[in-house]
Amino acid sequence: MRTKEGKTTSLTFLGGVGEIGGNKILLETKECKIFLDFGKNFQQERKFYDEPYLSPREEKHLIALGILPNIKGLYKKDEKDSEIDGIIISHPHLDHMHYIRYVKDKVPIYCGEDTRDIIIAREFSGKSASSKEYYIANLTTKERQIFKRFVTFKSGEEVKIKDVILYPWAVDHSTPGSYGYIIYTPETTLVYTGDFRFHGPRRYLTEKFIRQSIKERPEILIIEGTNITGAKPISEKDIEEKLAQIVSCTSGLVLAGFSLTDTDRLKTFYKVAQKVGRRLVISLKQAFILYSLSHHKEFVPFNLDSPDVYIFTRDKKTRGAWEKKIIEEWGEKIIEGKKIGEQQRESILVASFYDMREMIDIEPVPGSIYILSQSEPFNEEMEIDYEKLLNWLEWYGIPVYHLHASGHADPQELKKTVADLSPDFVFLVHTERPILYQRYLGDLPIKSVICPILGKRYRIGKKIGTHTFMKEETFLKELMLE
Repeated sequence: MRTKEGKTTSLTFLGGVGEIGGNKILLETKECKIFLDFGKNFQQERKFYDEPYLSPREEKHLIALGILPNIKGLYKKDEKDSEIDGIIISHPHLDHMHYIRYVKDKVPIYCGEDTRDIIIAREFSGKSASSKEYYIANLTTKERQIFKRFVTFKSGEEVKIKDVILYPWAVDHSTPGSYGYIIYTPETTLVYTGDFRFHGPRRYLTEKFIRQSIKERPEILIIEGTNITGAKPISEKDIEEKLAQIVSCTSGLVLAGFSLTDTDRLKTFYKVAQKVGRRLVISLKQAFILYSLSHHKEFVPFNLDSPDVYIFTRDKKTRGAWEKKIIEEWGEKIIEGKKIGEQQRESILVASFYDMREMIDIEPVPGSIYILSQSEPFNEEMEIDYEKLLNWLEWYGIPVYHLHASGHADPQELKKTVADLSPDFVFLVHTERPILYQRYLGDLPIKSVICPILGKRYRIGKKIGTHTFMKEETFLKELMLE
C-alpha cells in the first residue's frame, strides 16, 4: 500500500459489503492496522454449511471459501506474526464479532466493558465453535478462562492505538454494549456508526453520539443501512402497548421468542406480564446473561429474585457449570415443562425454536399463542429454522404473531444522519441494497457516496478532498489503490 509519498491512510472492506452483517473493515495508517468489527458472515456460511451437521472446523476452511479474509499471520494456525494491532468491536452481535475466535489470542480486542461481558457470558453458556482451540472463553466448575486479550473502555473514553485515536460513544441498538466511533488518524477524521437506531428506550445515547460526531466535522462516514428497505416505524413503547392488548385477550399459554441479548424486549415482556397478572418464565441462558450483566444496572430489566419471575429448565442429564451456577443461586425459581403446563394460563414463557421439544411436556392448551419478536425468519444475531418452528406450532394449534421493533435506523433517519454530519465521503455498509441507498442520498451535498467493492483498498488521506462530485466509476479509479 505504498504511493510515491509513502504510506497513506486507507480502508479495505472485507465484509459487510452488499449484505447485512459480516462487517470486517481494515483501517491502515502509516503506523497502525486495525479492524473495525470482525463478524460472522451468515449469508456466505449458509451457502456451504448446515449447522450443526456440517460446520467449519478450522480457519482454513473459511479462508479457502473466501469467507475469512486471507491475511497472513492473523489466524491461530498461522505461524507468522500478526501485523494487525487490534480489532475494534462495535457491539456483541455475532455478525460483528464472532470471527474473533479464529484470530490469534494475543491480538487485542477493543470493546466496551458491557460488550465484553455479553460476549463472555454467551461463550460460557453455549459454545459456538466445534473445537476448543477456537473458544473465546470457557467456564468449568474448577476455573473461569478467558483466552482473548480484551482491552475495554467506557463511553467517551479516549483509546489510543499507535497513531490512531478513537472515541467510542454508546448508541441505542437491540443489545447492550453497542457503540459508534469517532476515529482520528494523522490524515483524516472518520466516523463509524456500527448499528444504531433512534426509536429505542435509549435513543438519547444515539443522539449524543451524533452531536459529538457533528462537532468533529468528519471527512469520512461509514454508515449502516439495514433498514433502507422494509423499515417498520414502530418503537418499544408501541410493542408494549400491542403486546398488552394481545396477551390480555389470550386464554392459554403465551410463548415468546426474541434475541437472547435483547434486554429491552425482555423488559417489555416483563412489564406486560405485570400489567396483565401473569408471571414471566425465562430460560436458564437468559438468567445467566442477566446474572453476568448484574453490575451494569442500566441494562438489567428486573431482579432474578422478583416473585413474578421464574426460570425454565429443559430436562437434561448433564449440566454445564453456568447452569449449575444459576440452579445453585436460584433453585427455588426453577420450573420444568410439566409445571408450566399446569399453570400456563398464568404464564408468559420465553421459548426459542430450540425449546420446542419441551412442548411435549407442557402440552399447550387451545387458545395459546406464540409471539415472534425478532426479525423474520432470522436476523443477524440469531438464526432460527422458521419452517420447523411453524411445524411445531401447527402441531399444537398455536398461531403466530410477529411483533418487532428493529434495532436499526429507518431511511429518513439514516439520511438525516448523513446530512447532519455532512462528511466529504460516505461509505455504505451493512445493507443488501447499497445502490438504492446511494441513490436515495443523491440530493445531499456530499462529494461522493460510495458502495464499497469487496476487497478493494480506498485511500482516505488528504488527497481525496480534491475529488468533487465525481461520477462513481471515475471516483473509484482515483480512490482505489491497486
